[in-house]
Amino acid sequence: MGSSSPLHPLHPALAHFPVAFWLGSSASDLIALRTGRAVWWTVSHHALAAGVIMGAVTLLAGGFELWRRRLPAQAWRWAGIHAGLMSTALLCFLVSLSWRVPVPPPLAAVWVSLCGAALVIAGGFCGGMLVYGYGVGVSWRAQERE
Repeated sequence: MGSSSPLHPLHPALAHFPVAFWLGSSASDLIALRTGRAVWWTVSHHALAAGVIMGAVTLLAGGFELWRRRLPAQAWRWAGIHAGLMSTALLCFLVSLSWRVPVPPPLAAVWVSLCGAALVIAGGFCGGMLVYGYGVGVSWRAQERE
């Protein structure tokens, strides 16, 4: 891309998918624990799998897009925290997914997933600071590298 061509970021658009899948999976886990209905474990399992796939794609898009941008020092700090939290959340959900072969899954799989959900909420706050505080990916304030 030339310096006159604006970069159209994918990460902000993609980010909603893993967040929705992962938080939906955690909600399904809580419903399954409450009701004991096996269908909710299945919903949770599929949402986790979709979230892990979309999370990996979103992580790659975000890393590439940050590499292409010039950011203020404060924004880099938020970006590092955001990336660390969301990468750790991805790892939590991947571990939880790998433990879900039996139905119902072990309680540890649910706890790891709930920890991942807490990380997603914290990481989403940091991502919001990047977007709304510094205009990363959506504003002229986050210029492309030349």
